[in-house]
Amino acid sequence: MKPAAYFRDPFRGGDNIMVICETWIWSDATYTTLVPANTNFRHYANQIFNAAPQEKPWYGIEQEYTLLAT
Repeated sequence: MKPAAYFRDPFRGGDNIMVICETWIWSDATYTTLVPANTNFRHYANQIFNAAPQEKPWYGIEQEYTLLAT
C-alpha cells in the first residue's frame, strides 16, 4: 500500500488523520517492479484524469430510498 492523500479526520478531530492508499503488487518473483493491483482503481482513474488536465472530475454518491406506506 502507498499513501495517496491525507485528510484531517472529521469524525475524531484533533491530531487524527485519514489516509487514502493505493494498492500495489510485485510483478514477479524478483521483487523489483511494482504494478497496480487489480483493485487499484485510483491508479487507472488518475491516468484518465491526467490525460485531460483542463477538465475537473466530478464525484457523486448514489443512494436509493424506498418509501413504505403504513
